[in-house]
Amino acid sequence: MHNMYRLIYFFGPDGTGKTTHADLIAARLRSMGFKVLRTGVKHHHTIAYLILKLMERAGYDIRMINYYGFYKELANKINLIWKFIEIISFFIAWIYRIYLPYLLGYIVVCDRYVLDTLVTLSYFLKEPKFITSEFARLLIKLIPKNSLLFYLEADTQSIMLRKLDEPLTLELIEYYKRMYALLIKIYGIKANNINTESETIQSVHEKIAGLLGISG
Repeated sequence: MHNMYRLIYFFGPDGTGKTTHADLIAARLRSMGFKVLRTGVKHHHTIAYLILKLMERAGYDIRMINYYGFYKELANKINLIWKFIEIISFFIAWIYRIYLPYLLGYIVVCDRYVLDTLVTLSYFLKEPKFITSEFARLLIKLIPKNSLLFYLEADTQSIMLRKLDEPLTLELIEYYKRMYALLIKIYGIKANNINTESETIQSVHEKIAGLLGISG
């Protein structure tokens, strides 16, 4: 594998195989003797997570909130405060899940990180322009130059079928796809685009391994 790749990052809409392929690549690298950390940073970590768990105990439907954001009457009251809570929570998680392992020489393999955080929070906060905010520009800089990114995608209907146990809608998936495309365009993100809808898990895995230089 190319020595420059210290962060291997899978991003894209839910249901495209990010977790599966991050797990497979992490396991493959470990079997080859590499020091690997399998991780991810999306949103609702640390402080934000604790607050949501308290809300769940108070009777809020957290499963729905995680996808669609706060109910309108609640959002109007706390969205600004919640934005700062999420930002602080992200940086706390980033330090111990990404930054410190990276400094310690691990190859960090993650299936959720900066771009996923921006997309999901923009929907959660009902602020599409969040992906072009100063906070977004700061987060983008947290992707090291010696990284290899994989954008996994699939047809919307295929994603829906794969995620029947999740409260997804066509509108939510299409929003995610649109925001990822905008992020790639706006920030000039260099990523390997892989469509997983018509290929087997093994064939996609071998394609990813080839791009990493660990096939065979």
